[in-house]
Amino acid sequence: MRRATPLIAALLLLAPSLASAQPVPDAQAAKIRDAFNSAYGKALSAEFGKSLRDNADPACLASKGIEAGQLEARGRDVVIKWGARLIDGTDALIDQKVYAEKFPAAAELDRLQQNADVKKYLALAAPMQQAKILDTVFEQFDRYALVSRIKLTAVSPLATGNDELLRKNPTEATEAALEAFSKRNKSKALKRFLDLSEQASAVRAASIAKDKVPPGAPLSSLKGMEADLAELCIGSRR
Repeated sequence: MRRATPLIAALLLLAPSLASAQPVPDAQAAKIRDAFNSAYGKALSAEFGKSLRDNADPACLASKGIEAGQLEARGRDVVIKWGARLIDGTDALIDQKVYAEKFPAAAELDRLQQNADVKKYLALAAPMQQAKILDTVFEQFDRYALVSRIKLTAVSPLATGNDELLRKNPTEATEAALEAFSKRNKSKALKRFLDLSEQASAVRAASIAKDKVPPGAPLSSLKGMEADLAELCIGSRR
């Protein structure tokens, strides 16, 4: 078994449950959809819609009866579909037996999520978690488009340096709120939850089965995405 690459390890942090290595069907699609409903998600969606409108072939749109104003919503569905495959595909690399052996406190971590203080912490953390999901998905989406020569403008503000989008990212404000909450709250349950969460993340990254990692991971999870984009009249760069 080899150590996870930083990229795959980062994707593992977006797993459906902190307490389990088992993937949950449709959980990631629901999380990505919820993330798009946030202010940051709506801003990224608008930017992706602009990229689609700028790059879609007008004659193709006319032949398919697709109006430019429909591209953002339809494009968002494509991102949700393939973003879920990206994260679920990475999550499936975990050797569940190894994870269970190395992290026997999974059930305790699951129970702690029902604690009132932990619930408050998780509610505060939600905007940052959603931003992390969106940033990860769009970063890989943009990378795949570049490598596959798909005619799309990059959206990820981490790559483009789009200051307007970066200012809308709630991560810094969320981190400050979480730090303040943790300083005020001396709950033993919260401290235990945070300790176990950190352990769980490390164990997940260390539990990837070498023989399960496909060539080109994690971008290989996006193979075939170009067919869905072609339905929106997005072609290849010459």
